[in-house]
Amino acid sequence: MPKFTFIDVEAVWDELLHEAYREIDPRGAAKQKRKDQHRHRVPCKRVIAAAAFDIEIEDSGKLSIGGLKSWTEHDHGDEREVVSNLFDHLLARPDAHVVTYSGLAAEVPLLTLAAMEHGLVMPGQLRTGVSGFRRQGSWRPHIDLALELKGQGRDWAHLSELGLRLGLPGTLFMGKPDIEQPRSGAEWLALRERVSMDCILTAIIALSFWRANGRIRLDQNAMLYIIADWCLRNPSAAKSSLEPLAILRSQMFARLGAALDEAA
Repeated sequence: MPKFTFIDVEAVWDELLHEAYREIDPRGAAKQKRKDQHRHRVPCKRVIAAAAFDIEIEDSGKLSIGGLKSWTEHDHGDEREVVSNLFDHLLARPDAHVVTYSGLAAEVPLLTLAAMEHGLVMPGQLRTGVSGFRRQGSWRPHIDLALELKGQGRDWAHLSELGLRLGLPGTLFMGKPDIEQPRSGAEWLALRERVSMDCILTAIIALSFWRANGRIRLDQNAMLYIIADWCLRNPSAAKSSLEPLAILRSQMFARLGAALDEAA
């Protein structure tokens, strides 16, 4: 019965860190510009929000949702508190496999830098090298879904491309350009919903991919229905996405009904 925690973090450009680096190495800092725009290098970014979505797959194929948690700098004070809360969540679930989308290039470096600066210890699933995580079968402690999907190919797929291929409503993926520092309570709420929805969408893509590869037993239509229904019954997770989630739930309900009629 594998357990998974899908995580996502959001980070913003720290101009003070960049300026400090520029004073030390002006020529090196100048190379961080492309077409008059800063290249947002990881060491000059800070985590301002994080979320975690917990799911367990039973041997029978039943999907069980453990819940969704999110933390923002607005509600918890600073980067240290956001990252510390995420770490505590993962430490409380030592048998859960952490899943990210492009996490080896994004989440892991950002969280590692935050841990180094703030005196935190990385959860076992995200540590580099030896960890105390008890690996279960072929499941890695940390699964970078983007890397698994790429395989031996050359192209990287965007999460939105995969969602559209699965028939998910396109509006679930809208409004995801590089973010800026939120300035109001409404903008912080939108950021919380965004980081939460990214976890949910990653879970949908991952479960579909693993089912297709025979790694889990799962009815895909039922999975989509259960997740959409859970989100609608817990609207704080995705208030701005309720309409497309309702459409998705209705579509999956119709497909499940059609399958039952066909089997009768």
